[in-house]
Amino acid sequence: MAEYEIPNAYVLAGMADCASPDTKDSPGARFLGLVADSVVEAVEEDVDRDDIPWAAADGCVPIYTRDVWRTFVDLGAWQEDPTEYGADGSDMEQAAKVCLFVIGERLAWAILEDMGSEDDDA
Repeated sequence: MAEYEIPNAYVLAGMADCASPDTKDSPGARFLGLVADSVVEAVEEDVDRDDIPWAAADGCVPIYTRDVWRTFVDLGAWQEDPTEYGADGSDMEQAAKVCLFVIGERLAWAILEDMGSEDDDA
């Protein structure tokens, strides 16, 4: 398989269907880059493709409160619906993490699809 070149943060935001990060090194940009790196690494390690999006997204959601909210705001994650994953609003920080997870998972699937199309071109 040819080496996959990870797009810049603004392209990744488009792939994830979320707001563009403020800068190429802002919290949201770093989150998107971490998800992309995780996906590429998992593919290189021959992890089952169906497991990659969940693991990549889950492993990249920030842990610390300040980081969660800075990433959430940077990517406009308030546009997501965390209730699909059981968030009921009783824990706003957990709901914010779920929103970021949804963005990360969507990006991971998009990268896998993009990587697959690159294989087809080879």
